[in-house]
Amino acid sequence: MRLLLVEDDIKLGGLIKSLLEFSSFEVEWAKDGKEALDFINEAAANSFDVIILDWMLPEISGIEICKLLRNPHKFNYQGGIIFLTARDATDDCVLGLESGADDYLVKPFENKELVARVNALGRRKGRPFVDNVYTKAGIDMNNKTGTLSIDGKELKLSRREFDLFRVLFVNSGQILLRETIMDKVWANNPDISPSNLDAYIYILRRKIRKVTDRIKIKLVKSVGYVLEIEK
Repeated sequence: MRLLLVEDDIKLGGLIKSLLEFSSFEVEWAKDGKEALDFINEAAANSFDVIILDWMLPEISGIEICKLLRNPHKFNYQGGIIFLTARDATDDCVLGLESGADDYLVKPFENKELVARVNALGRRKGRPFVDNVYTKAGIDMNNKTGTLSIDGKELKLSRREFDLFRVLFVNSGQILLRETIMDKVWANNPDISPSNLDAYIYILRRKIRKVTDRIKIKLVKSVGYVLEIEK
């Protein structure tokens, strides 16, 4: 698996690069935002399976790089993006995910957790689904393209958002425990924080509201979430 590490802390970057190479990854290391974009321009963005981004970078921030990568008119990057950052507030996590990241890991982190998350994203990139299209209550969920068709309107979601919606949608009307949802969506990340789930639910609700009022994702206090579909 080929990775791009974007980290301006020389000591930390060297340690992460060594860790990833020891774990059998091929790693390119950019030490600031401009160098990261140079790597991406020269190699073509989608030649990297996963890009690991620091948030605070010289030249151009990790957030701006992430937005450029996901922009269909710029790089249209389809691989995995993980933020590595010391910013641990929920609002920061939401901002990172909204910019197009798939995952968000707070420094300091456990080495094995980073490796597990990289592996999970790499596997998900090429993992086929059994059924391409799943339909319920007039809503089409296309597993192949990661899109929803709701009342004639198309909604595109990130891979993680789609995985989350898929679990809730297939089990609509049923209350799902937080632990169950996290196990299904973050199967290879046992140490995932409930705040990550809450941040994704927040983003998913906001995106869905733009196309329909029929789908509600409700919090069941101290238990989990349930997705309800109005006819």
